Amino acid sequence: MKQSICLMSLLLLCGCTFIPNYQRPQMDVPGEWNNQAIKNSYDIARDWWMSFDSAELNQLMNEALSHNHDVLAGIQRVKQARANLKIARADLFPNIDASADASRVHSHPAKASAMDSTNLQAGLSIAYELDLFGANRSNVAAVRSSLHASQYDEDALALVVMSDVAQSYFLLLNLQERLAIANINLNNAKEVLRIISARVREGSESELELAQQSVLVANNEAARALLIEQLQNSQNALAVLLGKTPQALNIKEYSLATLAVPIICPRQPSELLERRPDIKAAEASLVAANANIGVARAAFFPSISLGLANNISAAGFHEPVTKTLSLTSSLAMPLFQGGRIKGGVELATARQRELIEIYRKTVLTAFQEVEDALVAVKIAQDRENILEVAVQQARKAYQLSKRKYDLGAINFQTLLDTQNAQLSAEDSFTQAKLSRLTSAVTLFKALGGGW
Repeated sequence: MKQSICLMSLLLLCGCTFIPNYQRPQMDVPGEWNNQAIKNSYDIARDWWMSFDSAELNQLMNEALSHNHDVLAGIQRVKQARANLKIARADLFPNIDASADASRVHSHPAKASAMDSTNLQAGLSIAYELDLFGANRSNVAAVRSSLHASQYDEDALALVVMSDVAQSYFLLLNLQERLAIANINLNNAKEVLRIISARVREGSESELELAQQSVLVANNEAARALLIEQLQNSQNALAVLLGKTPQALNIKEYSLATLAVPIICPRQPSELLERRPDIKAAEASLVAANANIGVARAAFFPSISLGLANNISAAGFHEPVTKTLSLTSSLAMPLFQGGRIKGGVELATARQRELIEIYRKTVLTAFQEVEDALVAVKIAQDRENILEVAVQQARKAYQLSKRKYDLGAINFQTLLDTQNAQLSAEDSFTQAKLSRLTSAVTLFKALGGGW
């Protein structure tokens, strides 16, 4: 009876750890978003970028997921974390080793006949550390949570890369549109310069008008050169995101006009705690730190190891075999460590408390990013609507000016002024379209994408 009680007590001890009970840090979570224009909500699709209705963007996203070097490096970090978990789990099982040895000695002492001796040995040994106080199991729990954190970090990294690809693609299309507008502006300015030059030669215009128009042409050329530089830089940046050289990049689309602008209706703020991979990564790191406290506390208690060895030996292949079986046990109890173990517990506890604050900051930052993105989406939509009206009026003004010019009611300069005003309005409008698209991407990212 006593032996049974002792055995049951030992089994109960083997199941205990000193990991503190984990509770998610308490935070004030708002019931709704301040700047959500549409109160309806729905889940975000994992492939959220498809809501922009761009086949080319979908292809770029697939390329980035397969070839982006940051994403690929993140996958390897997850594999490292998974391998660390395998290593940690190995401490929960016995170590079994086999050995074999053979030797033959030939000796020829002085004034004696030569002697030969053979020695053959083989053995099997088992070593096992009883995890009575949960040090190894606590370590496994910590490493497992670190693996989860690595997986969430990889998801967060992929979300950032996908967002960067979408925004870089939109910027590239916007710059192509703006460059086309700048080319028209420059050609118009050169045409006016040609007309003024002819009039100066005729004596109907002064050198002042010629100089002023020359400055305008130079400014337009400088603006066009800047757009070309920005366009090439955006192409280079997009190529890197796709894991290829700029020479291998081939963008077929040339305008933002064909893209759809999705309507995004986020769910309640409390769901963000489960949707954002960076929040989940911060919490997984906190859980790992919590488990490490159990590892540090277990160091106060003794460690017990058991060993079993079975060896056979013989003086030759045809000699009698000697068998030996040995069972060993050892106990190591820390008596005086100069404060090392206590310091380890304090270190683990302080690390856990640090990660609590990091988690809270991560959550608050996530709330801020969503609110900022909601504001940006609303302002971008309002601005696009206003500038769309401005473009319509500018086009109307140009058509009226063209009719008057055809009738001889206005001069060519006035016609070009109204056309330049139209082009300027269209340039502002395409930038507003870009802002609306990029703000939608930012909101998708702030909400955790489709993770």
